[in-house]
Amino acid sequence: MKLPLATLERIMRNAGAKKLTEDAVKRLNMEVEELACEISDEAIDICKKDGRKKLSLEDIRKASE
Repeated sequence: MKLPLATLERIMRNAGAKKLTEDAVKRLNMEVEELACEISDEAIDICKKDGRKKLSLEDIRKASE
């Protein structure tokens, strides 16, 4: 799943980028997606270890530390 490139471009501009290449925005999209997958995988493992089926905000918080 890809985030809308316009959303990522807005984030980058809000962070202070004046000019952006399309490649830079696409690369950030890949990095954000990879990080989200890693956090999700870890959160799912935490949830399973606790014997639960429903993923919680706390699982995401623990996984992102």
